[in-house]
Amino acid sequence: MSAEQLKRQILRLGALTDRGQLLFPQKAYTPLDLYNAGHKEEIVEAVEALAKTKEGTPVDPALMNGEWECVLATKQIFRSSPFFMAIQDAFGDATFGDSKSSEVFFRLHDLQVMSWGASTVGRVAQRIDMDNETIESDFDTILFRSTVIPILGWFKLLPTFGGRVVSFADRVKLDPESGRIDLELQKTRVERKEGIPEPPLFLPWFLDRDYPVNAVWKLLPWNKGRAPTATTYVKYVDEDFRVMVDRDGQYFVYCKVA
Repeated sequence: MSAEQLKRQILRLGALTDRGQLLFPQKAYTPLDLYNAGHKEEIVEAVEALAKTKEGTPVDPALMNGEWECVLATKQIFRSSPFFMAIQDAFGDATFGDSKSSEVFFRLHDLQVMSWGASTVGRVAQRIDMDNETIESDFDTILFRSTVIPILGWFKLLPTFGGRVVSFADRVKLDPESGRIDLELQKTRVERKEGIPEPPLFLPWFLDRDYPVNAVWKLLPWNKGRAPTATTYVKYVDEDFRVMVDRDGQYFVYCKVA
């Protein structure tokens, strides 16, 4: 297949699997999991085939610039944020039982915020400026979107609210030959988002404020004064399509926002 055909196939698989979020096993939906099991293999094959079309070609930093929206991920889509990438790198290769500690953390986080359809992750995007060595990443989240009792009534048990979670990273360094990108997380912010209700009571006070993750991170005793850093890799990039892979070999596919 040509690069354009592979990109169309990847976009089709992203639509079929809700940007890859239907790939994760949920025992209550076994038939759906069996249906999507083959899609994971298709996604990996298509992404790797696309990467091979530019194998050996240095990454052009200019192609990285601009706004990108995540259209497919082989792991939880929120993990494309520098905040979660830094957590993943901090855990490294440590294990908890038979699983990597980072996987356990992300799975617990997923269960905490996504159980029972109570919450959802909306648009996931990045804005990259290689000249100024910055990445701004965000995702929209809605909490308690489905909190009614089916059949018995349609009244809301809990209010629906949410916002946009933004992470800011700088010192973004690209090695064009290997595609390796190193970055340092600086801060996060939860912003108001048009169309998403604000939190109730006193919670709006926490919106639109910067939280100095970098400074706090260094104060935590287990970090021993180290900054929150992360590493990711560019596997493919052109004028409108980008494929990244994290330290665990999971893929994140982006399309350029016009």
